[in-house]
Amino acid sequence: ARSNSRANRSATTDFPDACTPTTSQTSPLIQPFSFSNDLVDSMRSPMKKPTRLRDKSSATFYRQFMEVVPCFSPQGFLSETASYRGLDPIRTNVMGSIAVSVSLDARSYDAYWWWLVKDNDGVVIGASLRTAPYGLQIGPMPVEAASLLAESVARDDDEFPWLSGPEELVTAFLESYRVSHSPGSSRNALRGRTNLIYELGDLVVPEVEGSCRVATMDDFDLVDQWSSDFHFFVDGVARETDERDRAFLIARLKEGAMSLWCVRDVVVSMAGHSSPVATPSGLVTRIGPVFTPAENRGRGYGSAVTACLSATLLGRGSRVMLYTDADNPTSNGVYQRIGFHLIDNVVQYDLVEAG
Repeated sequence: ARSNSRANRSATTDFPDACTPTTSQTSPLIQPFSFSNDLVDSMRSPMKKPTRLRDKSSATFYRQFMEVVPCFSPQGFLSETASYRGLDPIRTNVMGSIAVSVSLDARSYDAYWWWLVKDNDGVVIGASLRTAPYGLQIGPMPVEAASLLAESVARDDDEFPWLSGPEELVTAFLESYRVSHSPGSSRNALRGRTNLIYELGDLVVPEVEGSCRVATMDDFDLVDQWSSDFHFFVDGVARETDERDRAFLIARLKEGAMSLWCVRDVVVSMAGHSSPVATPSGLVTRIGPVFTPAENRGRGYGSAVTACLSATLLGRGSRVMLYTDADNPTSNGVYQRIGFHLIDNVVQYDLVEAG
């Protein structure tokens, strides 16, 4: 197996909250350059795509004034990225909810990696994380920042199994990763699923038979089985739950994070939500999973339980969002009909051994 030059950060090891630089990319011979103008403004605008500099020489100059900074705890990551996430709380929500759940001990993983990209004024202009055994999440950032990030990931975590993010950033990352010549960079990158990001606008509550209730510990076995069925439905691969999965589900049930749709006291559909993420621009909560067994589909139960949970989250003052598979027109239509509107999409690439 390949070994990284930086040891994996154990899920059970305590680390300082600080995020500290490793190798600075700034040049002492050139006056400090600020990223506070058009380039970063473009990156920070919620509805704009990442900006690429127009020529190679400019890109080289640009990269002289960034550094990739590792964090060693979810608390440090959340603190350092607060303003950055506040500029785009929807696209950064997955990273935020993962960090929140880990910081609250609601979820544990094999190992963690947290990276920031800062300009030479110390402003965070990009962020990324990975929780093993899962893949790399790339947040909004300038395209050249994604290239620089790849160099650090190749050094720190060369065995990531997949990566997900905005397509232009993923492409730039993979281009830079290939030329790093790390052992992992020889793997083939195969395009996988495209996920669509939706945010709730005006909620439309459908008229569907039944009623909604919050799942309790008495529903553990059903919700556990349906959670496994959901992952099989999405990924096409059977997934056995382990003790950490069960502990996470227990925490979600105790938090009231799972809702059930019932018809004549029979549970027919479920929806859950991730840890709410507080940002300087407000609270954001992501819905998921949403699952209806095959025998109950086509009756509106999924839309009903999603609308019910959405109403609860709106009542708590949270913006509401979710992800869907771009290749599933049924689920996309369901969410659009109850008030969700498309924000953006992210792509996933799987890294597989050549040959």
